[in-house]
Amino acid sequence: MWPGNRGTAAWHPRPMSYRNIQGMRAIAALMVLSSHLFWSLVPMRSHWAKPYFSAVGPSGVDVFFVISGFIIYHVMQRSIGAMEVSGRGSAVFAFAMKRFIRIYPLYWVAFIAGCGVLAWAPPTALPRQKSLFELLTLVDGIPNYVVNVAWSLAYEVYFYAVAAVSLLILGRRAGWGPAAWFGLVAVAVGIGLGSPWREPFDYLFAPILLEFSFGVAVAMLVERGVRRLHGAMLPGAVAWMAAASYLLWENPAFPSLRVLGWGVPAAVLIYAIVVLEVRREWVMPRTLQYLGDASFSLYLWHMIVYDALAGIFVRLGWVGTVPATALAAFMAVIGVGVGLLSYHWLEKPLLRHLGQRFLGHGVASHSLGSEVRAGNLAG
Repeated sequence: MWPGNRGTAAWHPRPMSYRNIQGMRAIAALMVLSSHLFWSLVPMRSHWAKPYFSAVGPSGVDVFFVISGFIIYHVMQRSIGAMEVSGRGSAVFAFAMKRFIRIYPLYWVAFIAGCGVLAWAPPTALPRQKSLFELLTLVDGIPNYVVNVAWSLAYEVYFYAVAAVSLLILGRRAGWGPAAWFGLVAVAVGIGLGSPWREPFDYLFAPILLEFSFGVAVAMLVERGVRRLHGAMLPGAVAWMAAASYLLWENPAFPSLRVLGWGVPAAVLIYAIVVLEVRREWVMPRTLQYLGDASFSLYLWHMIVYDALAGIFVRLGWVGTVPATALAAFMAVIGVGVGLLSYHWLEKPLLRHLGQRFLGHGVASHSLGSEVRAGNLAG
């Protein structure tokens, strides 16, 4: 049970697949991919398009976080219902193991590949380094100098852990666990405005964690029948995020501003696209749904691929001779291509074999049917 809900007895799986959620995962992944196109090579950082891609693209992560909150709400509801059939321990194990299988095996493969790229084409400088344990477990592994984008996975894993512990301890009332956690984080964020938290509390009470609660709120609204849609909602959310991109570009040191500037409109955006599908007014194209299925692989590999290509460009003498726009386009195509190959040849086989080994059945990369497509960034 979640605060404000009547209980799991009134909840039943619905035939809704939330295909628009998958489409938004694709858009979010492509936004992040585009934001990093001009970073791997110093000469490309002066490209005229970089300020536009780099200012707006990172908000794709905030869209992912809202989606994760939306999905985990439904998955927890299903897990609570499963407790009546298989018992609490079995339901919690299935919940935690599916999250583990979806994130860690592929991440570890990417981590090994990232180490190889670092050894072959080492950067001129590395950020503050974390221990190998923190990087491999994604427990406060921020920054991650091997798989740069994995900083967001550290927050995802934290959120999943809160959900799993809540299911284990609170059982049918598990929804109160994340609710209390969100409240604690909100209070801590307010305190941190006056005196910023130091490590590890800057991770434990990061403002961006509140974006998961936005997704939960969207899921609760839709499930309770709040499905009003104003024509200005979608363009308004997009305009809000675009305007906030300028403010965040000028004031990158204010994480709370990110939540207001990107997290809130991302929640409005997700609510609007979900309502459009629920009301059967519009569904994302199949191409975007497919890319959404592969979004974790696309997201996880692209910076590793970009850094490897940057090393190749330098060795081939293309930097300064081949137009930067052509190099960026080539990187984008190869980055997406490698992500899709990873999805078909790594991610799906790992999910199938490991799911069969530990759960008795394969695990889908999305689950928007058996588990309301509980994708990871992951979701």
